[in-house]
Amino acid sequence: MPFQKLQHSRSKHISNYGGVGSIIETTDCSIIIETFDNWGYSNLNQALSDFILKDDRLLQRLKIRFPNLKHLVSIPSYKSYNQNNPPIVQPKANYFPKWFYCPQCHRFADYAEWKKRWPNARLNFFDPPKCANKDCKESHLEQIRFVSTCADGHILDLPWAYWNNRLPNDKTNIEDNDDENTTKLKGPQLDFSKKCCENQSLKYKISRENTELSGIWIECENCKKKANLKGVFNYEQKCLGKKYWLGQTVGKFSDEPCEQTTSVKVKTSNSVYYANTLSSLFIPDLQINLSNENRIELDNLIDSGQIPKEQIIQFYSIQKGISKELIEQYLETGEIKYIPDNVYRQTEYEYFLNKDQPEDKQIKFRVINCEDQIFGFSKLVKIDKLKRISVQTSFTRNEPIDIDSILQDQNDYASNYNVKRQSVSKNNFDTKTLPAIESYGEGIIFVLDNQLLSQWEMQEDVILRTEIIKSNASSADWKSHKIIAETLTPRKMLIHTLSHLIMRELEYVSGYPTSSLQERLFVSENMHGLLISAFDGTDGYLGGLSNLCNDLTNLNKIIESAIFRATDCSSDPICLDSTGQGVGQLNLSACHSCTLTPETSCELSNLYLDRKLLIDRNYGYFKNVINE
Repeated sequence: MPFQKLQHSRSKHISNYGGVGSIIETTDCSIIIETFDNWGYSNLNQALSDFILKDDRLLQRLKIRFPNLKHLVSIPSYKSYNQNNPPIVQPKANYFPKWFYCPQCHRFADYAEWKKRWPNARLNFFDPPKCANKDCKESHLEQIRFVSTCADGHILDLPWAYWNNRLPNDKTNIEDNDDENTTKLKGPQLDFSKKCCENQSLKYKISRENTELSGIWIECENCKKKANLKGVFNYEQKCLGKKYWLGQTVGKFSDEPCEQTTSVKVKTSNSVYYANTLSSLFIPDLQINLSNENRIELDNLIDSGQIPKEQIIQFYSIQKGISKELIEQYLETGEIKYIPDNVYRQTEYEYFLNKDQPEDKQIKFRVINCEDQIFGFSKLVKIDKLKRISVQTSFTRNEPIDIDSILQDQNDYASNYNVKRQSVSKNNFDTKTLPAIESYGEGIIFVLDNQLLSQWEMQEDVILRTEIIKSNASSADWKSHKIIAETLTPRKMLIHTLSHLIMRELEYVSGYPTSSLQERLFVSENMHGLLISAFDGTDGYLGGLSNLCNDLTNLNKIIESAIFRATDCSSDPICLDSTGQGVGQLNLSACHSCTLTPETSCELSNLYLDRKLLIDRNYGYFKNVINE
């Protein structure tokens, strides 16, 4: 197993782009991250306390979907892999796709076959996979780049062993085939009754002249039967229900019955994997002041079932000198309610705006009144130290789901989507732990002037712009776009677009590239703000963001510069007058030249943006700034 291949920062394993079930590219091969149940947490007892991340507010929210959830556990940081003394907890993975070819001799076979050919005496030198042919001089194998996925979240290799064995009605390999419609609908038609011959020996060949898929073909060295890859993206088959991310049991990978039909994708395609991740800003006032060690001990006593709960509370309180109320609070298993994302965020919004700096040193912030110094804003929250915990709950393939569907009841969820959530744990939603990441950083919360905002959003032209997006979303391919658009308001479009414009401007003055900045939108009838933050990582956090609040005159110039920069796009007037552009036509006056940010910075996939709502001289929110 390529465990030693996971030489990435720990956050790479749990994000919008990489997590359990995802395909990650390493310097040698691509691998699929296995369930965190295989990483070694289950072998720990008291030592698990070293990995527990405490955010009781987030834990309580997750229990609506994970009723047995006890702890959030940290992704282990990378340590040099020593085969004689491996780390206690280490992310696990296996190679995927499973099919490899040698760029020298062109032999094409799956991983198990390549390993079988390799001398047993030298198995320690096989990874990354190499060719055993002496003439190839242990050449590193290349991986096939195509995979099949289904709406239920499974992933599998294409049936390459049968690819060159076609049915009589297959037309994809016929030269000058004019029946394009038939080809697109059906794709290659394979004969699964037998392989091309009894002594199959496949070769994977690539033409130097023909750069299209028809210039790549699979040929049997024995019977000379061959077929190219033309039409591979149209190929469909019944899903085999493969769950490679669960690892092997008795030498076999897990699977389950599945009635879905697969579709072919390049392994690096975004649609292969969507992590369902929830994040939470740490609020000290809403935490249970109980150590990790105490939590583990109490869990063990409760799980043993040998002592009544009341006696455990009484005994443990006396033994450890901890109040009974605190223990009861931790062990409380009362009614658990579903908390919509906006309600959850409102707690954060109100806390940072209405509370003083807590004694807890894990966060540091102060509120600044800027109503008379920065047009369009009433308050700022300068956050010098911010703590965030992100947890991956599940994932989907083929299309993403909206954030409120991540913890939704199965029946309600199924009525909205055709795609199925796949759990990151072997125990599915009965898991007692979930993988999470704790990050520290800095940020600024910008709060818009509520009175000005309320007047602005009532304008007919503003409402009309929002309705255009809603209309475009009604014909969108992905259901998540339609669901998000149903609750779309002028306020949300304005604040989201403003967030992007400020992030793009901050790149010039804060010391952070835009890809290191992230937005968190606080938008509802009672919320009208946004958080722009930077967390520890490649660029660290050095105060270059929050310290901008120390000079409001300068910060006002930065915001004004962002607004004026938005008036001039290199794609104007096409961009400015657009009635729909981008994915699903879900942006209006917004493109890569003026408004879009890196995908890692945006919460809404660079959609629902319109700079005209800010800069139009007649109805723009900042028209007074523009018209001066």
